[in-house]
Amino acid sequence: MDNTGFVAIDPLPAALRPDRPYYDTGVLLDREDFTDEQTYHRSRLARGLGYLSGSGTLAGLKATARQDGGVTELAVGGGLALDRFGRLIEVPRAWCLRLGPWANAHSADALRNALGAQGVVADLYLRFVASGRGRTPAFAHGAFDATDALVPARVRDAFRLELVLRPEAKDDPAAPNHLPRQRFADLRALAPAERVDAARAHLLDAWDLALARPDGAPLARLQEHGVTVDPSAVFLARVRIPSTGLAPDGRPLLDLPAFADASIDNESRAFVVPTDLLAAIFGA
Repeated sequence: MDNTGFVAIDPLPAALRPDRPYYDTGVLLDREDFTDEQTYHRSRLARGLGYLSGSGTLAGLKATARQDGGVTELAVGGGLALDRFGRLIEVPRAWCLRLGPWANAHSADALRNALGAQGVVADLYLRFVASGRGRTPAFAHGAFDATDALVPARVRDAFRLELVLRPEAKDDPAAPNHLPRQRFADLRALAPAERVDAARAHLLDAWDLALARPDGAPLARLQEHGVTVDPSAVFLARVRIPSTGLAPDGRPLLDLPAFADASIDNESRAFVVPTDLLAAIFGA
């Protein structure tokens, strides 16, 4: 489920060390100059946000179960997230996925492989998509000489929600090795008096080569990402769809009417915590 039309290529993930265009009188500007201008400013903001806040849910995006006229839906409320590249992903209103058609789009083997004692296990992800909007005339690119080509007039920062089967987690959906790991999880085990010094030491070693990618390597997957999931996607929830057994053809018999909020784990996601919320928690 998404709000995308024409999907444009976002240059931000490929911009390892973007350069600012240098302008001077008489310099001829082309498409790359304007793209590089936007990419530079977007990447600097995104890099700062990524290191200051990490990635995860900023606000909202709660996943809930909904029964609408006998149709079982997985609903995601509006909200805001930050992905691993530091890009803001905004969902302006609630979006829904009908679980019946979603399940029918998967083979019996795929569903059965993700079936455990607590039902079929799947994870909900949110990822950034650059969506072209409108059309405007342009010169054709490549080995063409047409003058009536059309390109997007604008590019919107859009999103895509994906529910992905997770057979790795079917035996123990609450196991932490397939769920997001908090950036500062190690500090929680320390005594409060030791955390300040430990935090300084952590920051000295916090430069993440997986994000800097000095050699242009692809972004590495985190432990919450399945093998088919975009490594920049934000994990939102773990979903367990109840099953009453197997059909004669081996397809799991999903008990969709029994799907409820208790089947959705919203708490295991990574959160980006606002500083004024921390002040309220600690009474500052």
